[in-house]
Amino acid sequence: MASRRAVSDKDVGSIWDRAVPDIIGPGPVSSYAFGNLGWLSLQALPLIVWPSFITSLLRDEYQPTSALETYYARSLGFSLLALGLTVLLLSGALPLAATDASHPEGTASPYADAAVSVSALHHATSAFYCYSRWLHTGQTASVMGCLGSGVFAVFGLWFVMFAGSKGRHSKRTGFDKDTSGFPFKNSEAYRKKKKGL
Repeated sequence: MASRRAVSDKDVGSIWDRAVPDIIGPGPVSSYAFGNLGWLSLQALPLIVWPSFITSLLRDEYQPTSALETYYARSLGFSLLALGLTVLLLSGALPLAATDASHPEGTASPYADAAVSVSALHHATSAFYCYSRWLHTGQTASVMGCLGSGVFAVFGLWFVMFAGSKGRHSKRTGFDKDTSGFPFKNSEAYRKKKKGL
């Protein structure tokens, strides 16, 4: 029969240290980067390959597509692909160089927060525009664009707030040191601190 022992603070710290690389490592940023590239590619490819079809979808009656509309549609498509590839490369989802001593394996790239922030800002403004376009015209494609961009805006915000940089965790307890007691006070911690003084 196996004996049971109490879990000490030392055990909690080691459990946390083993779990942190799986949670805060490149997993969330890789998911965001590849999903972002997929969503932006889904929007970009029709703009690049068949811009006249896209412009005809946005009109009430048929008119031939002008050269300027074709140029802007293809430019937007290439810009969307460039944004998706930039986020993918800067996030560290694809290894670009040999192992670097300043960048330990299993951690997100130092540029990941900035790349995801810019991408999330793009998705937030795109979702807002699609929503306002849907209110004005009632087109179903605008709602789908709003939902897709909204999901990536929220996921990007979550990544920047919680999963981006490695937080400061106590080695003894494993808890985050940057927590606040606002609006409730932690009277138990105050009692322990008072006893120590």
